[in-house]
Amino acid sequence: MNNMKSTVVFSVLAAFVGALSALAVRGLFDDTPAQVQPGTPKQCAAPLPPPDPKAAATQSMFASAIQRSMPAVVLITAQRMVGVVSPYFDFSSARRRIDYMEVPSGQGSGFFIRKDGYILTNYHVVRDQDSFWITTHDGSEYRAQVVGVDPPTDLALLKIKSDKKVSFPVLEFADPETLQIGHWAIAIGAPFSLSRTVTVGIVSNKKRNGVGVNLHENYVQTDASVNPGNSGGPLLDINGRVIGVNDFILSPSGGNIGLSFAISSEIAGRVAGELIAKGRVERPWLGVTLGALDREMKRKYNLPHGGVLIGQVFRNSPAAGILRSGDVVVKANGREIATPSDLQGCIFSSKVGSVIEMELLRSGSRKTVKVTVEKAPSDFFRGGRQTGMQLFGN
Repeated sequence: MNNMKSTVVFSVLAAFVGALSALAVRGLFDDTPAQVQPGTPKQCAAPLPPPDPKAAATQSMFASAIQRSMPAVVLITAQRMVGVVSPYFDFSSARRRIDYMEVPSGQGSGFFIRKDGYILTNYHVVRDQDSFWITTHDGSEYRAQVVGVDPPTDLALLKIKSDKKVSFPVLEFADPETLQIGHWAIAIGAPFSLSRTVTVGIVSNKKRNGVGVNLHENYVQTDASVNPGNSGGPLLDINGRVIGVNDFILSPSGGNIGLSFAISSEIAGRVAGELIAKGRVERPWLGVTLGALDREMKRKYNLPHGGVLIGQVFRNSPAAGILRSGDVVVKANGREIATPSDLQGCIFSSKVGSVIEMELLRSGSRKTVKVTVEKAPSDFFRGGRQTGMQLFGN
């Protein structure tokens, strides 16, 4: 009997403890909001700070610049003519017939620089191609033909072929003197055929040269993401003006690592103007080979900031009889010359027939000479890209 009473007591106590435990657990984990008693102050999250008007204005500038610029950017589809053996037998020649067809062989980007259909892009986008289709922002397609190329700067000009009179939206070139390191940079193009793609970064360097990719180098370097298919597309400032033409990346792996380069608006604008007017670029020529000074030569000539060594002087060139092999150029038109790229830039930015005044070291003494640059021989500049790490084209 006593054992039965004990069992009942323990059962009641166990049930009571279980109920208390259940209530405690429910109190810990129940997410049902508690009833607020009348008069109790209501608890709420801290209010969000008001939007920053400067940030809103910057965001609006980005959106506005992209919306204005996007219609002027195009997708370029390059094609090659390929011969295919026909399955049908040609009895007249007793051999199988060969049919020719156009097949897509690459893609790139470009942008309108004139309302009548002139498109600027990279030379490597059109190189060794037979025909081109242009896809505009609204999806319209047009045939285009190459009207001029300039391999030393890797630029090319296309023109829309259409019977219809169409006025295309255009982009304007920015003043290169207003560009500063740290300014915003907006890239628009068709990477991996994804048309109307926008990426944003900053200007990492505004007059980068000596990369060894093209003969005439003056690049806007940016960390904006640029990938295959972006070639020939515009690099814009925050106002939607062109500060460069996207050209290539430097990468040990082939992927974008934030080292993207665009041909500066200074070069692109001038080359585009000459290609429209003449179909070619008349590039000035001095007629010498250039070399950099090594550490020992800098010490010997007391030139801590460098200079340029004149190597070979071509016979019957503008420099013949004025410059000598072994001369060290330290200034050109009042500008300090530290590397071969500095002197090349000075020469290429001059007009044919203009005079370049050079200060140089010859046999240990300073000397000033004047050289009149002439039009380069038509076969002097061959090819485009020289060297470099893994680069991409279209």
